[in-house]
Formats: sequence, structure tokens, C-alpha cells
Amino acid sequence: MIRQRKDRDGLQVQVYAGRDPLTGRKRYVSRQVPASGRAAMKQAKQIEAQLTAEVGAGRHQRSAMTLAQLLDEWLAWRESNGKPISPATLHGYRLTVETKIKPALGYLPVAKIDARVLDRFYAALRKAGNARTGGGALSASRIRDVHAILSGALGLAARWGYVPFNTALLARPPAPRNAARRLPTAEQARVLMAAAAQRDPEFELFVRLGAATALRRGEVVALRWCDLDLDGAELSVSGNVLFVRGLAGGFVRKGPKSEHGERLVALDARTVELLRAHRARRAESALAVGASLAEESYLFTRVPDGTRPIRPEAMTRRFGRLAASLGHNYTLHGLRHFTATQLGVVAEAATVRERMGHGSLTVSSIYTHRVSAADRAAAEHMGRVLDEP
Repeated sequence: MIRQRKDRDGLQVQVYAGRDPLTGRKRYVSRQVPASGRAAMKQAKQIEAQLTAEVGAGRHQRSAMTLAQLLDEWLAWRESNGKPISPATLHGYRLTVETKIKPALGYLPVAKIDARVLDRFYAALRKAGNARTGGGALSASRIRDVHAILSGALGLAARWGYVPFNTALLARPPAPRNAARRLPTAEQARVLMAAAAQRDPEFELFVRLGAATALRRGEVVALRWCDLDLDGAELSVSGNVLFVRGLAGGFVRKGPKSEHGERLVALDARTVELLRAHRARRAESALAVGASLAEESYLFTRVPDGTRPIRPEAMTRRFGRLAASLGHNYTLHGLRHFTATQLGVVAEAATVRERMGHGSLTVSSIYTHRVSAADRAAAEHMGRVLDEP
């Protein structure tokens, strides 16, 4: 738009540059032509065409904002936009931003972050990690985590009008390689159970639950006595435990990892036997400090009243030491895949998915139906795998 200036001679050129992302008000880029007449109008039209091109290229859409400032805005938005996010995931985002992205690219204006900059950044991470912070080369999957953060932040910048386009969509992070996960054999699993029993009965129960039920580490740690029906030989998976800095008490009990994670799981006879013995021990410990065993208390805990669960990573380290002492080369999470592999021999795919929390059952159907006969057979089969040569 070109118009005559009201306060003095000359022309004013204004080009619409979108709305302010915070106030919603219209924004304009303007220039002055301190003259009138045909020559001044020709100059004003040239300026108008130039400003229009600059706005289209994003040069006037908060181009002074740095990537570090954008990432801070994106983290605040991601935490409060209403879309569910795990505290651990949010903590991981912040850690990646502060240790990997900001040291390398944080000083750059958002408008200068293009596909070439991102591709070179990913190549540097793949080769030697972040030279400014160290830490060694990153795996392809870790670099894709970095890319997900940058894509989310730049996508928000495009939607809010800071830049005209999300340039991360043109970048090419390295493709992940699907490494084969190491699993124990059935014989190794039985040796593992026997070794865990020699260490301590609580640890034996922890390992047993992981192997027999395919629960995730955080789901086992999140189990409370109210989640068990020992007479019915089943347990309810209803939560996951995360320990994150900055949280009240240092941990949070949240919902399962996926929307299908809430489920009923059948238990074999030996696992029920171990649970009954563990309950008796926990009740005795609570009584020793003048307390009673509350139904809401955790199965695995280091405090007598059971109000605080054990840290999941502590059990992972303990498991790793035990497996290494036996000469076994697999992880705690490998037990979950071991269960799926073993059940694939005797159970339908739908039963395996249901037992592991990957099925399509809705949360309401989990609470209105008892465990299926197929899942009961699955529990009995895992009992035989773990207990019988």
C-alpha cells in the first residue's frame, strides 16, 4: 500500500507482514519516500515490491529471534499445550536442548536455520558428537531425537509466523538401524531365576514378574497391593513410575506408556506363591515400625510403609550385574521380548498384544472383562518355561 503522508510531504509504503503471534494484531513493514510526484511514486512502487519479496522470504518475521530463544518458547508451549507428555520426556527434551542443540546452533537467527545447516549439524553429531560439550558421537536414533525437537520448534515458528516454512522438513537425519535385541534362552531364564532367588527373594520376585508377565520395568515398580488379586491369580497394570529431578518427592506415578497399557494380566501359580510370601514380609516390616500394610503401598520399596517405590534404574543395574555374573549377554528389557517370543509358540497374536499392552482393547473393556482363557493359558505356559527343564 502506498499513501500520501499526512504530517509532511512525501509517500509512505506499507506492506502487510502477518499478525503478531502473541497479540494477534496486524503487523506492517513500512518505508518512507521523502518526495512527491511521478518519480517518487515509481520509487515507492519499487520499495513496495522489495518489501513484499522480503516478507515472503521471512526476513521480517521476527528474524532477530535466535534458535535458543525459539527453543525456550517451544519447551514452554510443549509443557502447557494440553497434549499429554511424560515428565521424563520433557526432562529429556530440556537436556538435549541444553547440551546438544543450544551450544552448536543456539546463537543463530531462526531465519538462518535451513536444511543445509541442519544436515551439517546432524553429520557432526554422527561423526564426533557436539564438539562444544563433548559426549562422543551420537547414534542415529539419538540424532533423530534431536531432529524431532528441532522439527517441533521450527514447525511452531512457522505456525506462529516467525518464519515462512518449517525447514526441518527438508533436512535428512540418519536412518535408524534396527539392531537385533539380545534375548535369553529358556534355559538361561531358568538359570537367571535360580540365581536371583539366591540373591534375595524380593529381587527374585521382581525378575519373575518381568519374565512371566512381560511388564515393563516402570510398570513392575508401579505395582501396589491394591493392583493384585491373588485369589483370582491376576494383576492390574494401571501405572508407570518415573523419577525426574524437580518433581515433588522426586517421582511421579503416571498412566501406562500407551493408551492400551491398562490391562489385566493372569499369573501363574509360582508367581502367586512368591507374591504371597513377599506380602507377608512387607506386612512384617510395616508392623515393626508400628504401621500396617496399606493397600496403596508399593510392592517394591525401601521404606517400611511402602509409600515410595524403589528407583527403576536401581533394579536395572542390579539385573545387569546378575546377568554379567552368569555370563549372559542380555538386558532387563530383553526379558519382555523373551516373553513375547516364548508366547508366540502357544498363543494367538492378539493374546500376546493384550498381555504386553500393545493390543487394541479400550480401557473400559479391560475393567469390564476378566482375563481371557487364552491369557490364562499364556500365564501357565510362562510358568512352565521358567520352572520346568
